[in-house]
Amino acid sequence: MAERLPVTVLSGFSGAGKTALLDHVRAHADGRRVAALVDGPDLLADIGHVAREGGHDAVIVETDATAEPIAIAELFAFEDAHGHDGVAEAGYRLDTLVTVVDAATLLRDWHDADFLADRGLVEAGEDDRTVVDVLVEQIEGCDVLVLNHIDEADAETLARARALVRALNPRADLVESVRGAVPAARMLDTGRFDVDTTFSNSGWQLALRGKPLPAADGIGACVYRRRRPFHPQRFADLIHTEWMREHGDVLRSKGLFWLATRMDVAGEWAQAGGVCRPGGAGAWWSALDAGDWPHDADARAEIEAEMEGPFGDRRQELVLIGRELDADALVALLDACLLNDDEMAAGPDAWAAYTDPFPSWADDHDHDHDHDRGDHGHDHDHDDQCGCGHAH
Repeated sequence: MAERLPVTVLSGFSGAGKTALLDHVRAHADGRRVAALVDGPDLLADIGHVAREGGHDAVIVETDATAEPIAIAELFAFEDAHGHDGVAEAGYRLDTLVTVVDAATLLRDWHDADFLADRGLVEAGEDDRTVVDVLVEQIEGCDVLVLNHIDEADAETLARARALVRALNPRADLVESVRGAVPAARMLDTGRFDVDTTFSNSGWQLALRGKPLPAADGIGACVYRRRRPFHPQRFADLIHTEWMREHGDVLRSKGLFWLATRMDVAGEWAQAGGVCRPGGAGAWWSALDAGDWPHDADARAEIEAEMEGPFGDRRQELVLIGRELDADALVALLDACLLNDDEMAAGPDAWAAYTDPFPSWADDHDHDHDHDRGDHGHDHDHDDQCGCGHAH
């Protein structure tokens, strides 16, 4: 088979400098012939046309400001698995996911709680994502991260932006640039995209696996694991306080949580900057008949390894990444939300009667099990936004 045409996907929020970067790379491509496309409904057909036409060495796809890299990757994967003419047969391959970030505005946007509609980027009511929702997906889900406009950021701002993106995505090749001046070799035909690693090596996922984060700007991680449920009222009371700002500055947190009133469905915790959103993550494996578990031996072994005691895989498993974190204080606050010994002894029938102020998760992944994948899913179940100094 002839060598397939490498495709680079270029993502970035509004004003980050995608177009300038694209123009620079095409103008300084070291002899490579680079086709430029804009993401659209017929993207794969357009790439296939370029591949069949010949005469190019690479393709760069510039996405919309609010596009998330994983959605593009899933498009390629779906076509490869289900398309009439798979990606391989079409003569191209997804090679590199690049995200460009504005070093001068990242920190401001990260701590803001603006919805995309507030910025005029979507029609109100059609998309309930916030700016930071998009930023975190773009930063965590890339192979190459371009920190652009470094000349427009003061030294402290640049250092903090650098430390933030490195903590969010230690795996990415970090490139700093002025006006998108990035060497073509860092973006084209890098071979860096890998479906098994690109989306499973963000900072919080590495911390969950016990890997240290890059040390800079006082950023570190706190991993919280317990095998007791939270009292729903106590947990709700906590997350509607400034708890994530009183013991350091929690920049990113993610994971699973277990409410005593909800024995079947796991909670998903997702926070980035000024926005946090608890929601449903799907059924705990122990809430299902073993016959409904995956048949693959390795997958079943991983599930069985998560089981512990009478409650199976139900657990608290949260990663908090931030600056100057007081881990002991954060752990103490979360521990205070757990059921005490007397409450534990009362059992699930008694727990079911506890006051539970969280919205229903009945429609959130009732039959979905994304939480077993290690990334706890990439969904957007934005049914509740906490008030812990974040979006309401």
